[in-house]
Amino acid sequence: MNEMSEPVCGACGAPARSAFRAPQPEIAPDLDMRPGEPARSTLRDWVQICPGCGAAAPDLAALPSSARPVVESDEYRMLSTSALEETLPFRRWALICERTGDRPQHAEALLQAAWAADDAAAMTEPAKLRIEVAALWDGTDDVELGLRRLDVLRRAGQFEAAEAWAAVMSERGADELARSIIGFQRARIASRDIGRHLISSALPPPSHAPHVSHGKRASTGFWSRLLRK
Repeated sequence: MNEMSEPVCGACGAPARSAFRAPQPEIAPDLDMRPGEPARSTLRDWVQICPGCGAAAPDLAALPSSARPVVESDEYRMLSTSALEETLPFRRWALICERTGDRPQHAEALLQAAWAADDAAAMTEPAKLRIEVAALWDGTDDVELGLRRLDVLRRAGQFEAAEAWAAVMSERGADELARSIIGFQRARIASRDIGRHLISSALPPPSHAPHVSHGKRASTGFWSRLLRK
């Protein structure tokens, strides 16, 4: 596709909109890195649905051609009858990612489906989706994913697994900021708290100032990126 051509769906070639760009968040993210407002409220716009074939993705033009058989499969079509309506775009995207071998995006799509289920005040769907995400992130040695996995397990009500994972992360020699988050999570786990918490609430003073300032205190590129989301 040349620079001047209109975007088309990678699965079927139908005209597609440009990928949605969420506004820059002005509030600290949740502990699972769901961004703060105003980006938070735009969740339903993050995944596009192709009007031609029904493919789902944040950027339809970036879909590989191998997505087409997935979109045409019975499993994909059946999601419209089995998935919670608010989670359907994310579940469709997750299935495409799974079948095309994109494991990282598979997990992100399922987590976003859990956020959509949270917003819909669904009773059991958010926990089920988070358990799937935790399984995909099991054993990760990436600090960011490890901390997000800890929050996913706690919010899914998997308290024993969450405590065990917190112990694993602590034994790896977490830095000061990671230790603060792990300690905060362990206290929430002990109290059987499955609620949403901002990352700023898990950090010691003066980190309760607006989260953009946290990046100036961070000693690594990872923490600067993490706390500025």
